Amino acid sequence: MEVDFNTGRNPITGASQSIVRPKTAAPATESTDTTMPFQRTDSLEQSLKDTSQVRPEKVAQASALIADPNYPSDETLNRMAGLLAKHLNG
Repeated sequence: MEVDFNTGRNPITGASQSIVRPKTAAPATESTDTTMPFQRTDSLEQSLKDTSQVRPEKVAQASALIADPNYPSDETLNRMAGLLAKHLNG
């Protein structure tokens, strides 16, 4: 068994069930005011700005794994994945 992700395949077609879509509910109240209160998002924006894009501890962990000669290579990981896929069905 080979596991391969192929987005180019056509979906299986055949007998299908009809889809029942829920009706959308009408808004409870209609307002002529088109502005939204975004004041509460200011603290979220500030938190986002204060958050670092890079996590130094994760970079250090990845660097240590790359430098570790006992860490499995891509070939080894691919072979293990193939072995697991082969034995998946029994």
